[in-house]
Amino acid sequence: MTEIGQSILDDIDMYHDKNDTSNEDESVSNSEYTMESMELDNTISYKCACNFKDSEGEAHIYDSSRISTNTFTKAELMSIHLSQLMLQHRIARAAYRDLVQFINTVIRDHDDIMIEPGAKISHGKTVDALLKSKSSVNGHEYDVCSSGCRLYGINDDLESCVDCSKPRYKTDPDQSQTPAASMKLMSVGDMLSQMLADPATRELLCYRANRESVAGQLTNILDGDNYKQLVQQGLFSNPNDIAIGLYTDRLIHQPTHLDSFLIFIINELRDLEAHGLVVKHNGVELCRSKVYLMLASGNIPAVADMVHIGSHTSLFGCRFCETKGKCPTNRRHGMYFDDISTQLRPLEDFKVGNLSKNIYQPSIYTQLSTFSGSSFFALDELHLIARGIGKLVYDLITVTLTKETKFYYTHSDNILNTTKYPFHIPRADLVTIGNCITSSQKYIPISFQGSFDNVFAKIDGTCAVDWLHFLLYLVPTFVVSYLPNRAVKTVLLSLVKGCALALRWTLTSELLDEMELYFKHWHSFLYQKVQNNTLSRSVFQPVQHYLVHIPYIIKQQGPLQCYSTRSMERQFAIHNYTSMAISICDEINLIRPKLYGRESYMDLPNDPCGAQLWEQFHQFVNLNDDSVEGVGDPSVKEALLKYYWRTTGLTDHKFGDSVVVVAARLWMDSTVHFSCMYQRKKNETSRGNHYVIFTCPYRNNRNVIVYSWLVSTVQFYFQHIDFHSFPHFLAFVEVIKEHDAAGHDSSVLIIKQQSQSTCTLGHQMQSTYAVISVNDICHQVGLVQYPLNGNQFYVIVPYYIFNNNMHITKGKLSIL
Repeated sequence: MTEIGQSILDDIDMYHDKNDTSNEDESVSNSEYTMESMELDNTISYKCACNFKDSEGEAHIYDSSRISTNTFTKAELMSIHLSQLMLQHRIARAAYRDLVQFINTVIRDHDDIMIEPGAKISHGKTVDALLKSKSSVNGHEYDVCSSGCRLYGINDDLESCVDCSKPRYKTDPDQSQTPAASMKLMSVGDMLSQMLADPATRELLCYRANRESVAGQLTNILDGDNYKQLVQQGLFSNPNDIAIGLYTDRLIHQPTHLDSFLIFIINELRDLEAHGLVVKHNGVELCRSKVYLMLASGNIPAVADMVHIGSHTSLFGCRFCETKGKCPTNRRHGMYFDDISTQLRPLEDFKVGNLSKNIYQPSIYTQLSTFSGSSFFALDELHLIARGIGKLVYDLITVTLTKETKFYYTHSDNILNTTKYPFHIPRADLVTIGNCITSSQKYIPISFQGSFDNVFAKIDGTCAVDWLHFLLYLVPTFVVSYLPNRAVKTVLLSLVKGCALALRWTLTSELLDEMELYFKHWHSFLYQKVQNNTLSRSVFQPVQHYLVHIPYIIKQQGPLQCYSTRSMERQFAIHNYTSMAISICDEINLIRPKLYGRESYMDLPNDPCGAQLWEQFHQFVNLNDDSVEGVGDPSVKEALLKYYWRTTGLTDHKFGDSVVVVAARLWMDSTVHFSCMYQRKKNETSRGNHYVIFTCPYRNNRNVIVYSWLVSTVQFYFQHIDFHSFPHFLAFVEVIKEHDAAGHDSSVLIIKQQSQSTCTLGHQMQSTYAVISVNDICHQVGLVQYPLNGNQFYVIVPYYIFNNNMHITKGKLSIL
């Protein structure tokens, strides 16, 4: 607790007013050891704060009045209590800072707040109700069937539900026109008009019109063929025009007529794309905009309802193509789809229906000018890859843990063929993997978002992001290494690599081709195992089939990440809407430290990565005199000299300015954020640890610059002015001792925190420090505990795979 408290105090120090001259050093100074004490007994070989009196002999006398009821002011006592609450509830340091700023704002505005009627800070549910009551966007009430079958139209004169026959209105004669049940729908135009009324939001929405595509790259839905075709047709001609998506999930209860709930949204969108909306303030026009629905998506059953296609386990169950399903021996598992030679469904099928191909009525979305056929019903990363493929892989490898038999091949005599099952992992090994997941949590930075819980012990409450992380990070490291043979390892890695590529923000036609090859490799392996009677046909589930359509959907609609439902997995709808309408922080004039002003960060001139250094703790640190964030000046200066020698060949000790500016945070390309902890204690770890992988340029024995990869922990960032007065943004790092690639795949990275010789001999090796350019940092990474080896870790990177042989390019400490 002392270490945690100190780390928080270190973090808070930067918020102290520079004019505050109070002494923050709580340590005991030499002045507290009186000459009288030492004269009484000069044999004491240690320092202490006691007194001595002749009447007490050599007893150590302490005055207990140092900390009393009057020692601290009320504000100081509350500050101490808040600090204790932060520790008790493990509140993040960033949240601690925000809370301190908020509380100080409340103190500053106390008098103004107290004159307001009923002034108090409310709890969450009260705040939600407040926001809903004050929002100008309200739900519009509609009558619905009390069983949830349908929603009644405004001009619908039905007295009872045609499906369940329940009455539309209450049977009490005094309430004859009171609906038995009702629900509220929010208007798309109502919501967007309020957002457009805010100038900052309008500026954000101009991104679409101002954006310039990069030839050959897909980085946005605006790069998809569907959007480009609409622009060619004259749509999106106004910079304020808006592109939106619609998502729905099928829950336990599903309406008999989903269209009756959606038709009001579609009708409004049809008017908004044709006539647009105009936003005025006091009669003065602020903007006008047309609204276009680009796609509709959600989980597979929900989209099937929107398409009006039969169940995804029926004969023609794919919403994209005309693949014909096949029935497995055990009919309880529904249809399987093992054909990857697909012919896309024609546009006409969605407009008029096609009973022979399982589309039993036209889609209401075809009324919109933006309807693009099967690609309009886009794929979603969380439903398809996370909960779909991630859970499928989990089911394949946990048959011994769950007693699930559906993937085993069943002989004609109903005997299971389990001896050659390709994905068999013994129960004991699954337990080992689970324990390693648990022990790895402290090495995973919060940028990974998922919980990294042990899914082999409990899967209840596992969210989609957790399944995604299981597939992308735990399968290629833990799971693959325990599979029975190399062919199985290779093909499962192909699946993971294909999914990782599908989740990249930037894609090219070459990467799409590579992704397609990975998926075909996986599919062909499964097909072969089914034909050899070592795997059940049940493996060809609908989610497995939909993999083949991912490259096509990305070409049409852009990368899956651009229209992912990830942001909706945690619902803060009313809060997000309010934030788009007004700036809460500006409205209350929140106290912000100068740290977050324009003067609190520095830009690197002429840097294409847009690098910025934030949270400057020390404006002037002299390398000749000072230690830098607890690191002795010889180490920092020596590492800086070696950096210039590696990159420029400079050997002169006059490398430039001896003064550096130290920072805690790095922003690059306006999206990538790195932050580090200061004065990290030895062996200290937490979800906030800051591990990075970087490429290290150095000169080989032929004086040619070559590159190797290394992993390190960042101690701090800083700016240095070189001999030519040019500024550099650099990072001071502690480099991991040994680097390599995994034996089962050269794209999986392995590191050792201590070298092999150190572990063998039991010696304590000194830290290896280095200075690197921030532009050489490739990714923030996490470490996954290697089974049965506390010194060895797999390296995982958010949504990224290494295609090259990383064993060849691994770095050694000697290059530093």
